[in-house]
Amino acid sequence: MSKKQRLWDKGENLNQRIHAFTVGNDPEIDLNLVEWDVYGSAAHARMLKKIGILSDAELSSLMSGLKDILKLSDQHKFSIPQELEDCHTAIESYLVEKCGEAGRKIHTGRSRNDQVLLVTRLYLKNRTLSVMGQLTTLAKTFFASAEKYFQLPMPGYTHFQPAMPTTVGIWFHAFAESCLDSIEQGLCVLQMLDKNPLGAGSGFGSTFPLDRKHVADLLGFEEAQRNSIDVQNSRGRYERRAVSWLGDIATFIEKFAIDLILFSTREYGFLSIPSEFTTGSSIMPQKHNPDVLELLRGRAGKLRAAESEILWIIGKLPSHYHRDFQYTKEPVIKAFQNIEEMIAVLGDVVDGLTFHSERLDAAMTSDLFATYDAFREVKSGLPFRDAYRKTAERVKDNTLDLAALKTDLGFIVEQARSEFEDGKTKFQSLTETVEQKTKKFQEKLASTLAA
Repeated sequence: MSKKQRLWDKGENLNQRIHAFTVGNDPEIDLNLVEWDVYGSAAHARMLKKIGILSDAELSSLMSGLKDILKLSDQHKFSIPQELEDCHTAIESYLVEKCGEAGRKIHTGRSRNDQVLLVTRLYLKNRTLSVMGQLTTLAKTFFASAEKYFQLPMPGYTHFQPAMPTTVGIWFHAFAESCLDSIEQGLCVLQMLDKNPLGAGSGFGSTFPLDRKHVADLLGFEEAQRNSIDVQNSRGRYERRAVSWLGDIATFIEKFAIDLILFSTREYGFLSIPSEFTTGSSIMPQKHNPDVLELLRGRAGKLRAAESEILWIIGKLPSHYHRDFQYTKEPVIKAFQNIEEMIAVLGDVVDGLTFHSERLDAAMTSDLFATYDAFREVKSGLPFRDAYRKTAERVKDNTLDLAALKTDLGFIVEQARSEFEDGKTKFQSLTETVEQKTKKFQEKLASTLAA
């Protein structure tokens, strides 16, 4: 194979417009996947050596070439020419050029289909671990803010109307718990991804004695994915589930952003974000707009759209491989880039918030404590529905004993404090789990590429 030859080239002519259409933007998108094809190819080469396809010298030559490619990729110097279509062809072309016969052997026992599946699976696993790591950092920020403001009262709202008392700390803790839920969901995604697809070939197995479990172990997968047809059918399926998880994360980020937008308005005035986090108006000199929060809200929509895009691509396909799958890569990569940027930006915003206690205190009006008043009547022996109506009259007449009722908030805060401490314990456990899984995965990859 010459340096500029496609993997499937049989010497026939190719219409250049058709070629450009079928290649699309893969040369650009696949720059995100070069590292993972290097690791996947290293594991595959080690397995080929194990079953007698490669010699020690050929394996050594290939490992040297793969390390060179990884170094070039890290330096943003590894390119994918349009005529080579994707990272897989570009890598094999480089290995043929450098390693000769060994480079021409490396594709033995694999198709580009299961090669793409493996590379995507490794990419997804790495980015899932990365996002979970970011979530632990964000959760830590939320927990710290909750601790700082746990006693600071604030109104709670339903239907955008004042409902019952709460505190700023309890509100922050809610989003810390959202982070923990998302980490646990991420562990489920990781479990789904922890299957090696390589060795399925084009979806019909191989007559070579491929050791798929050995490849799984080298790359840190828990097992080899069973059934070669299901391997092909799973392309896009796992990607959609991962992106769905990202959309769930974006949903709680969006909710927090909307809360901040409301609470930072002049009408609420509960908090403010640093002026350096705001943007101005081209016509109104006084404006400090929370564009960062609005764009977090907009990015959440883009993530939900990414899941829909993948679903529409894969949902109409029969079994086995189809070229449509090419279009699942871009929404996945962009979705992970989006969520990682969103989490980082949100962490900065949380750290920069300033709360205005005087505005919060002024908003703690007597009607917020109406339910507490009804509960007091119930404790004295009155049926709840009668207590409800009796309190409603007091609200109407503005005769609620606000000073006495405010003490009842302390009971709620005490209960919430116990939940908060439980949450911190759960946070510590999840953080350790994520760190251990990340370390194990990184060590496996480093070992696979080692001399």
